[in-house]
Amino acid sequence: MWKVSHYFYFGAVECGASECTSFFRVLLLSKSNYQVIEVKRNFAPPMLLTLLAVAFTAIPASAQIAPSNDPALYNAVKRFDLATGAAVNDLVLKRDRAEMRFSSGKILFAAPVDGQIYGAVFIGKGTFRAEVPANEFEKDNVRRLLKSDVVESDFTSAVLWFTDDTRSALGSPKLEANLTDPNAQKLAREFEPRFLRETGVNISARTVVSVLNQEKPGFFVAQFDGGKRDRFTMVVDPQGRIPTEHFGINSGEKGIIFAHRGGRSGGNDIWMAFYSLEDYQRGTAQYSDVFDLVETPRYRLQIDVRDPKKALRVEAHLDLASTVDGLRAIPFDLNESLDEFDSERLKHAMRVKAARFADGSPLTAVQEEWEGGLTVILPQPRSKGENFSIVLDVEGDYLFDPEQTDCFYPMNNSEWYPRHGYLNRSAFDLTFRHNKRHRVAGPGIRVKEQTDGNDMMTEWQMESPVSNVTFALGKFQRYEERAKGPAGDIPIEFHSISNQVIKEDFIMAEMMNALNYFSALFGAYPYPRLEGAFHPFGFGQGFASLLLLPAADSADKYTYSFIAHETAHQWWGNVVGWRSYRDQWLSEGFAEYSGMLYTGVRDKRKAERELIEDARRSLIEPPRTETGVLPGKLSDVGPLILGHRLSTRETLNAYQSLIYDKGALVLRMLHFLFTDPASGDGKPFFEMMTDFVEQHRNGWATSDSFMQVANEHFKKTAMAQRFRIENLDWFFNQWVYQAYLPSYRLEYRIQDQPDGSALVTGTLYQDNVPETWGGLLPVTMRFGKDQIARAAVAVRGRQSPVNLRLPRRPSGLELDPDLWILSEKTTTRELR
Repeated sequence: MWKVSHYFYFGAVECGASECTSFFRVLLLSKSNYQVIEVKRNFAPPMLLTLLAVAFTAIPASAQIAPSNDPALYNAVKRFDLATGAAVNDLVLKRDRAEMRFSSGKILFAAPVDGQIYGAVFIGKGTFRAEVPANEFEKDNVRRLLKSDVVESDFTSAVLWFTDDTRSALGSPKLEANLTDPNAQKLAREFEPRFLRETGVNISARTVVSVLNQEKPGFFVAQFDGGKRDRFTMVVDPQGRIPTEHFGINSGEKGIIFAHRGGRSGGNDIWMAFYSLEDYQRGTAQYSDVFDLVETPRYRLQIDVRDPKKALRVEAHLDLASTVDGLRAIPFDLNESLDEFDSERLKHAMRVKAARFADGSPLTAVQEEWEGGLTVILPQPRSKGENFSIVLDVEGDYLFDPEQTDCFYPMNNSEWYPRHGYLNRSAFDLTFRHNKRHRVAGPGIRVKEQTDGNDMMTEWQMESPVSNVTFALGKFQRYEERAKGPAGDIPIEFHSISNQVIKEDFIMAEMMNALNYFSALFGAYPYPRLEGAFHPFGFGQGFASLLLLPAADSADKYTYSFIAHETAHQWWGNVVGWRSYRDQWLSEGFAEYSGMLYTGVRDKRKAERELIEDARRSLIEPPRTETGVLPGKLSDVGPLILGHRLSTRETLNAYQSLIYDKGALVLRMLHFLFTDPASGDGKPFFEMMTDFVEQHRNGWATSDSFMQVANEHFKKTAMAQRFRIENLDWFFNQWVYQAYLPSYRLEYRIQDQPDGSALVTGTLYQDNVPETWGGLLPVTMRFGKDQIARAAVAVRGRQSPVNLRLPRRPSGLELDPDLWILSEKTTTRELR
């Protein structure tokens, strides 16, 4: 609840405002009918989300029933031999929010494996229907992609794969051993190879993980074809492994419905993602990382890049700690975002060559062609908290030199070594064996660089726990400098090449300036040195202590902002990670705004304003598709909380505009709310941001944990006290969880008073938002050429009255001239 005081003072200007009725505080629960339970990672608890201690329940080791030959289990599941079948009529199967009606036809079941059936094929006539969750983005997404308010279709075939109770849920139709169908067996044979190619999911390996770890409940996958929606797939995975590992859906959603897109753009369109019905009913859900099976405190990577044009070879030593009892199978991510187009994942993926324990005893590891990962099967179950180490040898044609500059980079900078879980933090030791003509840019500290026979050995060490690491290899020349100032005495190094136009001294100066600037704003630089390396692409990346930057030879606002953005990722994305895809704006939006702030200091305020204007314009561009554009504005596609899901085949340009640009502008609005309009003092904003870093250092943040920190600090600000605003829940509800873009219009009159003062009266209009929408906007008043006074006015709903008492008549008055508040349009008009 917040309300506006009648009069307040900004310097010599007395301002009045009408009283606002209280905001209705809308919790996340009312936006999408769920809250997320914080359970594992150590950071400040979020404000909106209920905190509950939840333990992952696993079957005790003594109760495990482990087949004696685990590869045999995998191979038996993979065969998918159909054995028995039954004619069915009007058979209904309900899995979570989906209802599948097998109207007429026959269903054939896979042969039992160790007494259990894990698959079935249906041929006949059927229908599928799934209601969309009570979430505006999901509803809009289904309408955009399917032109419907519900996901429904007929089908003539369905392939089912499951480890849950689907077999018993299908009832007990009269089975016939001789009820065969070559078309059904063909569907069974073709399903997994196609599913593997299109998604990277090894469904047989997922089955083994579920069976050996005795997941309760198990998962369910169904693929339908032959109806008006053509081929589409539904996944219900209570542990969230398929949504997390292969679709980046890791905020606790248990299910997805998607269709393969195909074509040059490739990929899959997620029609709908959803939490379980039980989650919605309880009003709580678990983050997907609750179901991580191991933690990896340390990696020791032996990396052979002596023949970079042919192979990247990695001997990965992983120190693991089991997080569950009875652990038997561990899935790892690898190659997951390599494309299906042009067989990229098939040609270039890192493939497991050997697996063993640290003592050399063998391990079973399974990986298929086209797979975006691998699975390790342990010979004996491991207990919760038990530490052990494994070694995985992986190899692939994974390095490329796009400009033929004798410089090599991983095809994906974070997927070249095996990982379990989403952005889990580890320490890293990396030892590179490479040609003498090459040098390696890596993370952390370069511990050693020396010849070893005909080769070179370079060792890098990152002791701070980070989410991922990468490297660059090339015929680099090194340039060195030291940053001295707020960042401390920090060595800075840039790896450049001679056949590109690169101003190394300029790039290093910008890295050094940005490092000092952000250290002063957000807290001390967290790593012992900062490396940069030439990156021959039209984008950059900011890994912990290592920036990958394209050639830069022009001193302009875009270059300043770009290098500063990547440098700011040392704080936003590295020191402070994001918990799930819903929190990506905390990295990219924060880094983008940091780049704007730096540009305003490095260049001029006009340059900062131009960047802000560019960002605002991007939000009103139309959504871009594979073939053209759609009506409407990108700002309407969805809220910040949807992360990468904002980008679909119908909205290809939404992620960049919303997560980067809108994310930056939302943070800018918070900057305004923390700033004293009278003095222009924004120090409380940076104190809040510094505290946010400290509370989440080397951990993970959520949008709601950021809101909690902001609330803690906001109540002490001049704006909160003068307007009697208790918290910022309303702000986050509007700008993070909703997708509206308002327009503002101030119409006013100035009345001279007998004592020489002036009274400004008028109306502040707010369009294109709900009646519950509200906020504060700055007003600037000019008195002659040089004197300026500033105030803030409140608005709620369609319009609010404005009353400002001024010491004398102003020569002009303007609503938000500095673009603090995000809007499609803001105008001011004096009524005569």
